[in-house]
Amino acid sequence: MKLRIMMIAALIGLPLVAGAQQLTLEKAISLSQQQSPMARIASQRVIEASARAAEARSAFLPMIRVTSGYTASNNAVNGFMFALNQGQFALAGDLNNPPSADNFQASAMVGLSVFNGGRDLANLQAAGAAHSGTQFVYKATTQEVALGVTRMYLAVLTAQEAVRASSAAVDAYAATEEVMKSRVNNGTALKTDLLNIQVEKARAEEQLLRARNGLALAKDGLRLAIGLDTMTYTEFETLDQLQQPALTDTVPGTRPEVQAYDLFARAAAKEYRAAWGGFLPSITAFASADYNKGLKFEHANNSWTAGLQMNWTIFDGFFTSSSVREKKARMKAANESARLTRLQTSVELTSARNGYKEATERVTVMQRTVELADEAARLTRARFDQGLALTSNVIDAENNLVQATVGLAQAKADKLNAQAQLRRALSLPLPGEK
Repeated sequence: MKLRIMMIAALIGLPLVAGAQQLTLEKAISLSQQQSPMARIASQRVIEASARAAEARSAFLPMIRVTSGYTASNNAVNGFMFALNQGQFALAGDLNNPPSADNFQASAMVGLSVFNGGRDLANLQAAGAAHSGTQFVYKATTQEVALGVTRMYLAVLTAQEAVRASSAAVDAYAATEEVMKSRVNNGTALKTDLLNIQVEKARAEEQLLRARNGLALAKDGLRLAIGLDTMTYTEFETLDQLQQPALTDTVPGTRPEVQAYDLFARAAAKEYRAAWGGFLPSITAFASADYNKGLKFEHANNSWTAGLQMNWTIFDGFFTSSSVREKKARMKAANESARLTRLQTSVELTSARNGYKEATERVTVMQRTVELADEAARLTRARFDQGLALTSNVIDAENNLVQATVGLAQAKADKLNAQAQLRRALSLPLPGEK
């Protein structure tokens, strides 16, 4: 009786260990959003793009520098310059052999780009579009991580069902073995029948070992998908607990991959505009204030300078024209990448809908198959207990039941995985996803 209770508890998925930590699919996805290396890398890419946008924005702000220095010299030119800067220059004295002089200078300079062919504005727009694009890449990455976690979580549940089915088969063969031993001892059955049952029991035990190893590998794969260093969770949901309503009538949203590549194409177009601006002149405004004082003349003097400067490169060795061709080619490639992404996502949506429909129908078929296999195994065991069925009939019935049970678990997992893929194709978040 105790063994039967344990088998029933295992089949319905009741936890037998008190205080065990359960990892739900929603919690697993939520953990992956924080722990997955892929999600963290994508998050850093967003920060990197934000910093590049700030760099581009700095071109519209003034550049302010402060410098200072002290110089002493007996060089004639330096001595004259020191005297001029300090407002103490005079023609008296030996101009060819001036005395040594010194000068302390402090300067503050301000520069501002007034016009540079529109390159600053184009670079700012390109950086802003790229930053927005990386944000959508981050969203797409987290969706991919969530889908990967879902896939591995379902692999764990499927492996658990395989362990339960294999364990139930071992128990069934053990019960049949006891019946055959009794019959052999009573002389109502051949020993070859007992040996056949024992061989099948050994095969079932081998399959149970394989199923347990598969479960351990699936749990390790789930740990990797989440990004955990160690797996401390021992309990999981069941496949039936994860069933959700259908999504076939849901209107699809815009996939983040499509939005990201559209923005990257826009950024490439702005980079092309920035490269073209290299053919135009640039104008810079500047101003400076200077303070000069020395020990020789013991006098301080202040001065200032302000003005505009224009630079226009007439010939640069074809650098600008080559850069324009490069950016134009990159812009066209980015446009095609955006178009390819739209085509791929449309195909993925059609494939996801068809896959979900097929998986749903498979679950219905496999449920009916398990019902038939279970009834056949029950009747065969009853006939065997009455001596009306052969050993081979019991073996076939048990094998069919195990295969049908595992097949149903796989079908349910495939349906849930297909549903997750459909949600992603529809641009809908999975439970636990940000």
